[in-house]
Amino acid sequence: MPFDADNESKLLTKKLEALSKKTVLPASMLALVAATAKAQLAARASESVEIVPGMLEDIERVLRGAPMLARDAFPVDMVRMEALFDELSGFVRDNEAHLVQAMDGIAAARQSGELDLAKAVRQHLAGDDSFFAAFGERTPSAPRLLNFLVQAALAPRLAAVSEAVHAHFPVDRSWEFGQCPTCASPPLMARLVGKEGARHLTCSFCQLEYRARRLMCPYCGEEDAKKLEVFSAAEEPGYFVHVCLTCKCYIKTTDFREFDRASVPVLDDLESLTLDMAARGQGYNRPVLSAWGF
Repeated sequence: MPFDADNESKLLTKKLEALSKKTVLPASMLALVAATAKAQLAARASESVEIVPGMLEDIERVLRGAPMLARDAFPVDMVRMEALFDELSGFVRDNEAHLVQAMDGIAAARQSGELDLAKAVRQHLAGDDSFFAAFGERTPSAPRLLNFLVQAALAPRLAAVSEAVHAHFPVDRSWEFGQCPTCASPPLMARLVGKEGARHLTCSFCQLEYRARRLMCPYCGEEDAKKLEVFSAAEEPGYFVHVCLTCKCYIKTTDFREFDRASVPVLDDLESLTLDMAARGQGYNRPVLSAWGF
């Protein structure tokens, strides 16, 4: 299905308006998030990706849990990535004064050659967080800033590639696992859609939304209903937290079917930060970072 930029723009506008009415984010951070999301949407609308079957894993192996395309095989356009990286860097400087010193450190490292963005991209694709942790020691006031910028600058391209890859998934076969069928990364968020409440998960790496089994921990595969629990909070209507007693992980779920509310998974995640605190307070953990690098 072609990317519908107009519809996505309307959803984003509605979601940002809802976020602006909440106190979960400081105004400066909300401004940064809004500017970033709009720039990512514009970049995504201009992406064009062609994936041929020969690039992909054998479908029978995929149906046993292998990724259709390994993360480090995702094709990246470095010219476009660097342009968006620079645009997002400007947003950080404009909206978060306390991050300017860290931004100066990143800019200086790029200029001196100590920071190679192409290498940073390769490390992100490989899931090597140690690279970003080591660089974060140079920007102690914002140790995750480089991670955020690289992840955010890559997001439109990764989403376009993943959708093009997933178009090759056979329509007559079902996906039985919790991880993303495209890249095999764990999910970030879940949401229930349609009258039947089908469970859709959003990948933490490529942001693909894919259908998954409803009664299953997406992280460890636990299926015993007695080990899968759920809780909610009155102050966050439409949100639920599903926890697994086996692996002690949690995933947040949106169910807006009875509300006139827009769902944008990476922003739903921000809107419901109080539920992350509640889950962690009960001893549960989420094994993935947000789409914003924390």
